Amino acid sequence: MSAKNPSISQSAWDNFAEELKKLGDKLVGPTGARSARERAEGFRYLIRLIGAAQELELEADRQRPSLNRMFTPTRKFIAEGTDTLYHEAKLDPQRSYEMTVRRGDDLFFSVVVYAEDDDGDKLIVDDLNDEGIVFDEQDGARVAKIHLSAERPDGAMNWLKLEGRRPFVLTRQYFPDFVTEVDAGQYRQAIMEIENIDHPAAPPELDEDHLARGLDRMVAFMNETLDSALGISAFVGLNTIEYERTDTSPTRIGSDGNLVLDHESHEEYSPDELAEMVDPRVVANNLPGPGIGYVGAQFKLADDEAILIEGKDVPCRYWSAQILTKFLESGDYRHHRVAINNRQVELDDDGTFRIYASETNPGVRNWMSTQGYRRGQIVLRTLLAEEDMNAELSVVKIAEIPERDRAAQATVARQTRSTNG
Repeated sequence: MSAKNPSISQSAWDNFAEELKKLGDKLVGPTGARSARERAEGFRYLIRLIGAAQELELEADRQRPSLNRMFTPTRKFIAEGTDTLYHEAKLDPQRSYEMTVRRGDDLFFSVVVYAEDDDGDKLIVDDLNDEGIVFDEQDGARVAKIHLSAERPDGAMNWLKLEGRRPFVLTRQYFPDFVTEVDAGQYRQAIMEIENIDHPAAPPELDEDHLARGLDRMVAFMNETLDSALGISAFVGLNTIEYERTDTSPTRIGSDGNLVLDHESHEEYSPDELAEMVDPRVVANNLPGPGIGYVGAQFKLADDEAILIEGKDVPCRYWSAQILTKFLESGDYRHHRVAINNRQVELDDDGTFRIYASETNPGVRNWMSTQGYRRGQIVLRTLLAEEDMNAELSVVKIAEIPERDRAAQATVARQTRSTNG
């Protein structure tokens, strides 16, 4: 093929390269990166998205699905938890599948089916978690078979409904520590398989049209993910905590994916201004999970300052606080303690806690690293909470941290967190 008459593959590749340039322009646009560090991390983020899109979109086969790990310590997006393993598989709503799960050492396990409606918005179709899944004991392990189909098969103990456009299944496994400890063998992850019950033959050879469609899916995935990151960051930025700011009300995103506005803290913004900043679809498309609640804020820090999170423990399966980047990436938990969960936090006798976040530990009991970010995001995540966690976020001078919070002055023992299951 000549340059004037390129092949289907060449045209698809040229279009892919042009779309990558547009993504780069968006990344440094008005809602994008502002500092040299954000620009460097932002373009690395796009490279990471290329890798994710290749595995999760280009290689996806709805007739012969496999459960692929979405996030790794160096591949992050959509505010993934540092203590959580996520796997997903693309499915066909006209097909039926069987999923086998041999459960590991998780604190919580769930399976959620997502799909798109006619407008392209993502929605939760159906879900199961470990409280509702029927497991059998097999050689000392808890094993479950889950059916995924449009109609429930006769005799199926565990079933998830398939419907909607472009459905996919997403599993979550929560652990007591960073997933690097799971990767190191400290905890066992679930062994999972999914298969089409029709057992289709091997796929045909790759052709140019198939490649072109796959590249289009990659571009769509990357645009949607970047839009979500920048949109949510803009919304969370409406609640920016900094030294001597009196408003400490966090931004709340409910487990249904809807934005929950504290009208008193947002009264200076009109609904039209909020709508211009964030399309609510962006939040819903960030894959909220049933039973998971989020509160968060953007922070601005000077070198001599720390974030302070004050709250009270709530009855739940799990909760955590963590640092996120501008692009909703978790912090570098390979080398920094960028999160802390309810099994690690020391509580006072009345169940309250105070967590500090700064570049280095100023000698406090409950601490996580900001990695030196002067601006970023902080999020609290609750799982199956019986009530909302009402936490206050503020910025304080490190020199003003009270002695009661210093590690050397700790008078309460590390407590074992109670769970509701």
